[in-house]
Amino acid sequence: MAPSSRAKTIEELSDKFDKLWDKIDKWEDVVKKLTEDNTKLKEDNKILTQEVSGLKNRLNQVEQHGRNYSIRINNLAIPDNIAEEPYLVRDFAFKTAIAPILRGAVDEGKLAGMPTAASTIELAHVLPGAPGKPRPIIMRFFNRNDRALVLRHRKQYAVKDNNGRYSYPIYEDLTRDTFQLMRKLNGDDRVEACWTVRGQIRYRCTGSTETKKVDNIFKDFQDHF
Repeated sequence: MAPSSRAKTIEELSDKFDKLWDKIDKWEDVVKKLTEDNTKLKEDNKILTQEVSGLKNRLNQVEQHGRNYSIRINNLAIPDNIAEEPYLVRDFAFKTAIAPILRGAVDEGKLAGMPTAASTIELAHVLPGAPGKPRPIIMRFFNRNDRALVLRHRKQYAVKDNNGRYSYPIYEDLTRDTFQLMRKLNGDDRVEACWTVRGQIRYRCTGSTETKKVDNIFKDFQDHF
C-alpha cells in the first residue's frame, strides 16, 4: 500500500474512532442521566410509600378509635335460638362473661352497685366463626369507663375453668390490620409478650424489659425490631 493510501486509511480510521468515542461519551451522559433519574424515582417512591403508609395508619387509628367502645369475647357458645337476637345475645353474654367481672369490681368498691346489661351494653352481635366452634362476640359499651373497668379487672375476676384458664377470653376489639400485626408479632420468636392498650400494640422482646409501642402498623415488619 502506498504511503499516501496508508495515511488516508489511518486518517479515516482515526475519524471513525473519534466519532465512536463521541457516541460513547453521549451514551455515558445518557446512562448518567438515567441513573440520576432512577435515583430520584427511588427517593420519590420512598417518600410516596411513607406518605401512603402514614395515611393508611391514620385511617386505621380513626377506625380503631371507634372500636374503643367495644370488646371481643371468645369461646362463649351462644344458644342457636338467640344467636340472631342482639338483645338476647347481649343479656346472655353479659350474665355469663361480664357480670362476674363487674361483681368483683363492686366488691372492691370500684362500682357503687351492680349495673344491668341494658344500662351497660349498647349492643352485641355474633361474628362469623369456624365451623363447630363458638363464634366470637362483639359487645359495645355505652361508655369507655365501663369497658376499661372490665378490661382492667378481667385478670382477677373473669370466669376460669378447673385448670385456671379463662373460660371466655376477653380482648379489645381491634381493626383487622391491627389484629393481623399483633398475631404476627405474637408468633415471632423475638417477641416475649404482646398486648394492646386502647387499640395500640405494645410488646416486649425476648430477654428485654423495655416495652415498645407500635406507632405505625404499616411500616416494614423488620423495622419493629
